[in-house]
Amino acid sequence: MLKILSTLFLVVWLLRRRVQIGHAMLAGSMILFLIASPTWEKASTALRATLLETSTWEVMLAMFFVMCLEFLLRTSGTIEGFMTSMKALLRSDRVLLVLMPAFLGLLPSLGGAMFSAPMVEHASKKYSLTSENKVTINYWFRHIWEYANPIVPALILGSQITSIPLGSLVTHMGGYTFLALILGCLFLLTGKKFRSQEQFKNQTELEVSASLETTLVDASEIRTSSRSMRYLLLALGPIIVNIILVVSFHFSAAVSMGVVVLGMVVILRIQREQVIRMLSKSFDLKLLWGILSIMLFQHTLTASGLVQELVALLQGVSLPISIMIGLCALMVGVLTGSPQGVVAITFPIVAVLAPGNVNTATTAYVMGIAGSMLSPAHLCLIVTGEYFKADIFKALRPVLFLEGIIVAIVILTQFI
Repeated sequence: MLKILSTLFLVVWLLRRRVQIGHAMLAGSMILFLIASPTWEKASTALRATLLETSTWEVMLAMFFVMCLEFLLRTSGTIEGFMTSMKALLRSDRVLLVLMPAFLGLLPSLGGAMFSAPMVEHASKKYSLTSENKVTINYWFRHIWEYANPIVPALILGSQITSIPLGSLVTHMGGYTFLALILGCLFLLTGKKFRSQEQFKNQTELEVSASLETTLVDASEIRTSSRSMRYLLLALGPIIVNIILVVSFHFSAAVSMGVVVLGMVVILRIQREQVIRMLSKSFDLKLLWGILSIMLFQHTLTASGLVQELVALLQGVSLPISIMIGLCALMVGVLTGSPQGVVAITFPIVAVLAPGNVNTATTAYVMGIAGSMLSPAHLCLIVTGEYFKADIFKALRPVLFLEGIIVAIVILTQFI
């Protein structure tokens, strides 16, 4: 137990020092190997499993296609067109406060909350919101998809490590996305602060602030409902098709994302030179190296034989194993502020202690997400706080309350 904990603390310490997750996980694998009666047989077993198993390359290919999709939607103007279309169609600033960060949250991007922050700033002008209120709204609604979006890196990685089909995880945890949405609307979008200010009563719905000029296309460019519908289909279509392929047809993440990207290349009529540029710009070496190192850590942990001793220890504790792992994931999330970090550190243990158990995986994942959302080290929180010049610790107070409700519900489900 001490050997495993010392390794985990090393990885967490490195991540908090802003060391790349790939380097941190490689260091963890090396330390784990050295303190667990190292032999060439154990090392070769872990290396062969990492490099030769198809699951390793599947998750890396899936992540690559996710980056390709993000590149296509961003460079084709689809994201900007969608947001401007929705503003013209909905004519409700309160709905836009949810829609803007939520839509951009569908596309995982490191520190991506920065892209929706100017949109939240504009939509909140007619309300008496503090800087901390704006941070909380942008931060919370951006992350409601962490439980059910099959292109979220942490979900794909968790599926591969535990060998639980991605569609099963999405189906099992989809309710938490709706719960997060409902809780956010009930507690973050109500109250006296949403009474319109007098000076903004005559403000037109299509006014675009200077801060948005770099991120939104001009509203005059979208004059017809047909063009708005086109942006809507181009923006949401790939995500919806991907969910259908994964959940209903049980496609792997790599295959479904490959099909979606190919379809978008055809629909958008992307030329050969643009395809080459997409492939080169989407090749994120840091991300792919991180995934490879995480898979190596998982196989090293299994080959070391230490997990079997951990199983014996946890079986003697009165609490369910899922709760014990969930509490561990919660702490790792608070310390790292990274969902991928939570999955990388705790899910190899889930894979051994409860192989194929979707309930245990759900408990660990949901509590890990809660921890990462409450972490001052979360990059999205940091960049949003900087944009709004807000106190991030005050902004985290409502998040603590909402995540407390979600954690209480997931724990209660283990005893019902």
